[in-house]
Parts: sequence; structure tokens; C-alpha cells
Amino acid sequence: MLARSSVERVGATAAVSRAPIAQIERFDRLIREAEIRLEEQESLVRQASLVGRNTAREDFDLQKMRLLLAILREAKERVRASVPSPRERGEG
Repeated sequence: MLARSSVERVGATAAVSRAPIAQIERFDRLIREAEIRLEEQESLVRQASLVGRNTAREDFDLQKMRLLLAILREAKERVRASVPSPRERGEG
């Protein structure tokens, strides 16, 4: 569920033109939130597997969360790469 809401928030952000620095900060926050949620979910899945519960669905959801994190990190790096360095701007 977090993956879907995060993607929706990112999509809404992309529709609104923002300064690259603000976009990077937003990606940082989304990445932190997703990492925390992923750690929580991994812990729950480990506990469930220890008691012998079938965790196939939860494992699939974890894969989706890991993919979301990779996409968010890649998007952040692309935005960062689009920001000219001070040297490119003639400031240094």
C-alpha cells in the first residue's frame, strides 16, 4: 500500500514544476519513509516465517518496495544530474 501511495505522491509532484533542489529534498524524504517501512515489513515477514506462516504474498510486497526504492533513488540521481554545478553556472 505504501508503494502505491508513494508513487502517486511522486506522480503528483512531477506534474507540478518544482526547483530541482526541492525535488531532491522530497525524494530524500520519500526514500527515508520507504526505507523505514521496508525495515518494518521485513521484520514482520521474518517473524511470520519463524512461526511457519506462508509469506509468499508478503515476500512479493517486499520485492515491490525494494523496486520502489530503486526507482526513487534513480529519480533523485537524475534530478541531481540535471542541476548544473557551480562551475557550470560560472560561479566557481
